[in-house]
Amino acid sequence: MDKRKEIVLALVIVSVFIFLITVLVFVYAISSQGMEVPELLRPFMEFHIHFMVVMGFFGVLSGLIVYSLMNATIEKQKQVVKTNMDIIMKFLGEEDREVVRLLLEKQGMTTQSEIARLPGMSRLKAHRIVKKLEDRGIVHVEKYGKINMIRVVDELKDAE
Repeated sequence: MDKRKEIVLALVIVSVFIFLITVLVFVYAISSQGMEVPELLRPFMEFHIHFMVVMGFFGVLSGLIVYSLMNATIEKQKQVVKTNMDIIMKFLGEEDREVVRLLLEKQGMTTQSEIARLPGMSRLKAHRIVKKLEDRGIVHVEKYGKINMIRVVDELKDAE
């Protein structure tokens, strides 16, 4: 299903649920004040306990439907990010891949000095690799005084 259709379906389900809850509260408020219930709302008044139970089930069902629709969308996006990251990794050198793997292990960010501690890596080599990855748009460097914090760009963060 198209993403826009899923969002519209989720909004319709939530809107119907909110409308029915509003009717339930309205009928309860009218009946508790001793006012006469309009003819249109009498079936809700006569069976209000049953209606409450049905609304509870409808609420749980609509929540599950909305969750599954949104979860499917999120899973598709994660799969696209993973595929993109696999493609990017094929075009990187071995040392570049090691740096990106380290970043992914560290939830997308680490310091440049930690990259320099990788086997066979010096501070200069780490700087050059980070600069190359930054030029390619794979990482972003944030300077905090003398510390360089290296972060994977947001588009690639969920690639695990």
